[in-house]
Amino acid sequence: MRPEVVLFDLADVVCRFRPRRRLELLAGACGVGVERVERVLYESGRIARWDQGLGSASEIRRTLREELGYPGDADALHEIWCSAFEPDPRVLEVVDGLRPLRTALLTNNDALVLEALPEVLPQVAARFDPLVFSCLLGATKPDPAAYTRALDLVGVPPEAAVFIDDKPANVAGAQAVGITAIHFTGAPELAALLADLLGRQSGG
Repeated sequence: MRPEVVLFDLADVVCRFRPRRRLELLAGACGVGVERVERVLYESGRIARWDQGLGSASEIRRTLREELGYPGDADALHEIWCSAFEPDPRVLEVVDGLRPLRTALLTNNDALVLEALPEVLPQVAARFDPLVFSCLLGATKPDPAAYTRALDLVGVPPEAAVFIDDKPANVAGAQAVGITAIHFTGAPELAALLADLLGRQSGG
């Protein structure tokens, strides 16, 4: 079956992932050390829970105000929260080259990223429909449920989807449910693999 949709991971595929940048900006805004931000967000397990959908965007904002003393407004927080993502123009060119084939995101991320992404990085969000976030799915990659629920949202069977991720475990998880999956190592390699895959399937 010819693919109907190509699903892209966000961090370290569509965007270079710079989590330290978010930590430093948030620490600066709150007047606390980076180590405290790391404890509140990561060592506490909050980010992992938020990625699983256990926390709305408003609940995340409230936690940042109460635990870190974040003083700014929602727009400024959107900028900080998305500062971890640096769009890779080479990958965006690959995405554009797939038209008219559908492209969607499949990412392990929280509700605040989902809320902020279209505002802060419209050049990323506009290229994908839908934006499938783990916080909507109630499961994170490589849990099989993340893939099967994503396919339900996109409305295609496994054999009609291609998935791209930088983590081998997430690639293997997609393959385990019948999705054709590609391990991302760089934009040129991805372009070549997709051209080969789509060309072979369309010609065969």
